[in-house]
Amino acid sequence: MLRDRRCGGEKFRREYVIAPYTVDFCCVSLKFVVEVDGKDHLTEKGIQHDRERDEFLTELGYEIQRISGYDVLRDPREVSRKIAAAVETRRRP
Repeated sequence: MLRDRRCGGEKFRREYVIAPYTVDFCCVSLKFVVEVDGKDHLTEKGIQHDRERDEFLTELGYEIQRISGYDVLRDPREVSRKIAAAVETRRRP
């Protein structure tokens, strides 16, 4: 759903490195990150890691949107709509 500029005409890069981290998807021009969270993100260790990474990325000016992997499979249209809405919001000054 993010391939070939399908989301608001924006380019998303997959498995993009923002050292020392790698994010699932990143729209570099908008500094917008989409993370698809699986079950590992629900563990105490995963939650702590995500918190540290989110703080780091936020300090660099990135906005992070977390989406459950289950939601991507269950309702991809709704997930696509939420990402598109976030892209539009991020475009506004």
